[in-house]
Amino acid sequence: MAIVALGVACHGDRSYSAGPTALFLDANHDGNVFFVWLAPMLNQGAPAGQVFSRQLSPIVTITNLCNGEIIRTLAGSDVQVEAADYKTPWHTADDNLNSACTYRITTTAGARELGVADVDVVDSGNELKNVNTGEFIPLLADRTLPITFFIGVGSQCERVDSDCGEATVQPGQSTTIVTTQGQAGVVVPAGAVDQPVTLIIESADDRPCIPGLPEPVFPGDVGAVGNSCYDFHTEPPLTEVNASGKFNTPVTVGICPVIGGLDHATSDLLQIFQLHVGADPPIRALNNVPAPFLHCDPGYNVLGSRGSPRSLLGALAARLRSLVTPRPLFASTRALFDLGAGGSTDMFSRFTWALPSELGLNFDQTPELESILPGASVNSVYSRLGVTFTRSNPLGLCPGTAVYANDYGLLGFNSGQNNISVCPLGVASDFSQYSYGTIKASFVVPAAEACINATPTGFHNIFPGGVAFIEALDANGNVLSRTESTTDRTSQRLCVSGDGIAGVRFAGKGSAYAIFDDLYWTRIPPAP
Repeated sequence: MAIVALGVACHGDRSYSAGPTALFLDANHDGNVFFVWLAPMLNQGAPAGQVFSRQLSPIVTITNLCNGEIIRTLAGSDVQVEAADYKTPWHTADDNLNSACTYRITTTAGARELGVADVDVVDSGNELKNVNTGEFIPLLADRTLPITFFIGVGSQCERVDSDCGEATVQPGQSTTIVTTQGQAGVVVPAGAVDQPVTLIIESADDRPCIPGLPEPVFPGDVGAVGNSCYDFHTEPPLTEVNASGKFNTPVTVGICPVIGGLDHATSDLLQIFQLHVGADPPIRALNNVPAPFLHCDPGYNVLGSRGSPRSLLGALAARLRSLVTPRPLFASTRALFDLGAGGSTDMFSRFTWALPSELGLNFDQTPELESILPGASVNSVYSRLGVTFTRSNPLGLCPGTAVYANDYGLLGFNSGQNNISVCPLGVASDFSQYSYGTIKASFVVPAAEACINATPTGFHNIFPGGVAFIEALDANGNVLSRTESTTDRTSQRLCVSGDGIAGVRFAGKGSAYAIFDDLYWTRIPPAP
């Protein structure tokens, strides 16, 4: 018996009626440009310049076109990942092939059909006929056909000219995926999905990258190189994979930002923003986390940083290639981007980098969402958000330079929330301008409006009244605007606005005392 491969230069949806038109589809025959049948299927090589997509889990099916029945499915461990191709043996003798029928070999990965090859069974011998040359290639002695093929990174992406990353994520394995250009990637921890799923990363050329995200935004250039706007998604969607419709545990999304000449201090304030239509809110900033699988991250490790384990020799070869291969311009240098190139999320959509336009803090949690213990100093706890705290009178009551998180509120100690104070744990958190001085919040990036919650607590004597105040300061310390509370002993939101607010200072006015909490600031001027 021999198998003869049949091929024509047409394709499309076919019925399984008797005598169907033969198909042979791959990159060189009207098929997916990232898929190629290799010898002995066809005597041709992998496309030059493509990267082998070794993290997929392709499935090969063999269908009898006489009746439309799938007679063999080769998947999982049946399909071996070689150095630069996939290979799976079809033991034709096990399937009682009918010489009157045509058999269709189909390779799929994820939700995509990648390649098709129709073959005929011939009684003349144990050989395979090459479609292009007409040469007969012998089957193995046991009538086995080694089905061999190449899949390039990009097979799962919508556009052939995008920067693409792709892999099959298994429930019990941690998976790292990095795009061809090394500009974006993701780490999916073990247990994040309940069933195998194909994960796809693709650069996006839409500008704006995320409509409605306030400037400055850093989406990079359009095209595959130097892009910082990416779509991440799974096939099938997460709503069909996990009951919650989200990842079971957060995943780390990483993108190398193109920031040009942005100064170091401001670049450290950038965050990855996510657009997810249907979420509330649809646009949200992700908490910065390390992304050592990307070369723009300060924790990047050249050897073995591109996902699945590889040999030292292979890693060294990749390093040598990187020395002669042009690389896109990311943050001016890798050292400039100190705090990690990643963000943590439990769902996928579109991502890019931007400078947060609205920021807030409550003195109960750090930017990493860790609890702040009462009595802890908070002078520089929020420096990653672009704000630090100082005090004007280190020689006043509660002397020193520290600014504290203090949970002594209106109802006494252990109020359940921290306030910001010049006094440490064990002393009431309210303070006055004359006896203690003011607290100053300094912004790395000038604000247009800043607000704080203030609760006046009076003069601590028999006299009624007493208010709290907040002042907006320019870069030279000049007062831009000032707001005072009423004398009501309830929490009041005090806001100041102005052009180029470099900082704010606040306290109980004069000898009056007040408690302060929940600082908020924005770069967007308030609506008139």
